[in-house]
Amino acid sequence: MSDASKRGGPEPIVPLKDDDAFWLSDLYPDAKALFGHEQVSLDFASKESIVVLDANVLLLPFEFTSASVKEVERVYRELCSSKRLVVPGQAAREFYKNRSNKITVIADAIDASIVKAKKQIFDKTIPLLESDADYLKARALGAELVKLGQEIALKLEIVNKRLKDEIGGDRVSLLYRTLLGDCVSDFEVKPDDRQAISKEVARRARLKIAPGYKDQQKEDGGIGDYLVWKSILHEGEKRKAHCIFVTEEEKPDWWVKRHGTFQPRPELIDEYRRASDGKSIHLVPLSGLLSVFKANEEVVQQVQKLEQRKRVVVEIKKKKPLSSASNRISVEPNPGIGQYIRFRNEMKNIDNEIELVRNMERDGIISQMNAVKMINNLKIKKESITENLNNSEIFLKKIGSLRESQSTSDNDLL
Repeated sequence: MSDASKRGGPEPIVPLKDDDAFWLSDLYPDAKALFGHEQVSLDFASKESIVVLDANVLLLPFEFTSASVKEVERVYRELCSSKRLVVPGQAAREFYKNRSNKITVIADAIDASIVKAKKQIFDKTIPLLESDADYLKARALGAELVKLGQEIALKLEIVNKRLKDEIGGDRVSLLYRTLLGDCVSDFEVKPDDRQAISKEVARRARLKIAPGYKDQQKEDGGIGDYLVWKSILHEGEKRKAHCIFVTEEEKPDWWVKRHGTFQPRPELIDEYRRASDGKSIHLVPLSGLLSVFKANEEVVQQVQKLEQRKRVVVEIKKKKPLSSASNRISVEPNPGIGQYIRFRNEMKNIDNEIELVRNMERDGIISQMNAVKMINNLKIKKESITENLNNSEIFLKKIGSLRESQSTSDNDLL
């Protein structure tokens, strides 16, 4: 009996189809081995494991500093020299499909800098100050700045033209061209097998079996993750080696979640064990791989910081913008102290998110266009919460509770 049953909680309802009732037996066919498998540590596995790169990891260095790219190159070269680096064919295809998008984000950031560089210091003359020496000096300096800005804009326009014309000529693509061609492991899908694979992906999605079941809304229906996984299993079966799968993926169709990522899904651990003759698999972000292979600590921290910011961007994008009155947060007719405090905390959180988006736009992590869109959505939500907060405050004043609430800390009330 499951823990949920013991607590009296509802068991998940799974729509049965064909042999679905026996899904757990199919998922873990060797029950005895479940007690016998020893998952080796990441440090131990790293000494001899294969290292598999996901598409999101291949794309991440487009946002790195030169020092970080050099450390990535050093680690990849070390792995390539021992023939341990693996790029699934599906990951290579997804990288190629999305590479141009990364370049356009960079080009957008440069365009924003060009606009700033071309800005005039003085839009018009102030007649009253035409004989003021300091004002005239300021205008002369302003003219010099404008000229310098025009030179800056010209150089940046050359950079953008190079990005547009030299497809695949950026430093990341050149690095991959040198290193990764012989590392691709493609899981071949013959035309006659496509229907069976699509059926298996649908079955796994129906039963929430990792990986990929959270990607059903994607254009490929989640089959991409499955093809990457099949390449990993193929390499594990062929090499009989431990595996480190380097991915920025954090969804629960790869991970057991607890305050973020916690452990790889148990079905992934067992499926890889069966394919590799008892070996272990670990999932780590790129910063984790760099750390294991003793990359410069400052570089590791820079990559961790970028990964954290991207997590925040994902969380912000998950939140639906409140674009109309029909989407406004509803308030109970008689809101209490708890609801008043909740609205105040939500206001603070939105202010923090707006500041974070501005910092990411400043650092070039997101484009100016995306930053404006995200900030506008957050401001719409803030307007709605402000209205509800004011209504709540009016009600509390009427009942004489606001003075008491303000004398108590938010933490005490919560």
